[in-house]
Amino acid sequence: MDYNKIFSDGIVSLPPSPIRELLKVSQRPGVISLAGGNPSPDTFPVEDLKICFEKVMGEKPQKILQYSPTEGLSELIEAVRSLSLEDGIKCEMDNILITTGSQQGMDLVCKILLNPGDEVIVELPTYPGSLHTLRSYKAKITGVPVDEKGINVNLLEDIIRERAMKGKIPKFIYTIPTFQNPSGTTLSEERRKYIIQIAKKYEIIVVEDDPYSKLRYSGKFIKSIKSYDEEGFVIYMNSFSKIFCPGVRVAWMIADKEIIKKMIIAKQGMDLHTSSLNQAIIAEFLKQGKLKSHLDRIVPYYREKCDIMVKTVNECFGNRIIFTSPEGGFFSWITLKQDIDTKEFIYKAIERGVVYVPGSSFGPGEEKELKSSLRLSFATVNKNDIKKGIEILSEIF
Repeated sequence: MDYNKIFSDGIVSLPPSPIRELLKVSQRPGVISLAGGNPSPDTFPVEDLKICFEKVMGEKPQKILQYSPTEGLSELIEAVRSLSLEDGIKCEMDNILITTGSQQGMDLVCKILLNPGDEVIVELPTYPGSLHTLRSYKAKITGVPVDEKGINVNLLEDIIRERAMKGKIPKFIYTIPTFQNPSGTTLSEERRKYIIQIAKKYEIIVVEDDPYSKLRYSGKFIKSIKSYDEEGFVIYMNSFSKIFCPGVRVAWMIADKEIIKKMIIAKQGMDLHTSSLNQAIIAEFLKQGKLKSHLDRIVPYYREKCDIMVKTVNECFGNRIIFTSPEGGFFSWITLKQDIDTKEFIYKAIERGVVYVPGSSFGPGEEKELKSSLRLSFATVNKNDIKKGIEILSEIF
């Protein structure tokens, strides 16, 4: 049968995720993968997870093996609320929705807000997973450049002002303000406050994606954009994938109650609810106060790798690149001063046993300003391979 006759127009026009495709290559024996953004398996709290699993299965197996409310288990929602309050985000339990990963959260945002052709503003570069979701909803995607202090808020407002004069304001702004994926940059406090001003002035929603903020290795803590939001303009997304383990697929969203109500309806048509068992395990993990000690263990682990990558990049590439040292998260972003397309060198790198992600993977179109860039991740690579991989890339470029 010719299945192309039955596939929807949307799926036929949707390209595969470039990073997921590269990850297939990275699984080959002997390949040094600086491409993926996975957390290291060395950081997974396996023993604590076993204890929590046994506890919840011993106390309430019937409950956690049954269907549960779409919005999430009340004990996890309460734990997430407490975490959020500690981070300066004021919210009640009905401001919170538990999701099956942040990727589902982004899908829910698009499902309740977007009609085909609606404009969304993203950072340039930005996370390809969110670009993939936006494309699936046929959004018009506009990128605003990122510098060492995050998204250029002056240019951001210029674009929104221009759209407002034409009577067509974009549906929302999507941002990863802290240890951004892929650039590793952090949006300054001043710019975070300015984004809130823009949101109020033009009545535009801000979607804040914040999976990395607890993985800070240097610098001072900066409050989330959501913590400055007093009128419900910000939809906040966070996840346990990077700070716990991604296999549990549990994340959360915080937004105005009316937005959460619509998302609950939309989620009911997706998966009814996020895994009750996985929610219960994380709730128990948090109840036992294990998150702090877990973070105290994994932050130094990642900090050492981050320092090695920064040091090696500076030693090997020198003044041939533009490079900002990340204060946290998993990623480093390199822009070569040479006018070359890093996408054209990927197979040469693979032949030498190294994988990276070309900069062009992180934009909505064929942006020239991304072609000479590449993203590197230090999260899952051992220390010796970080050095070796960067040395090989330096020779190739």
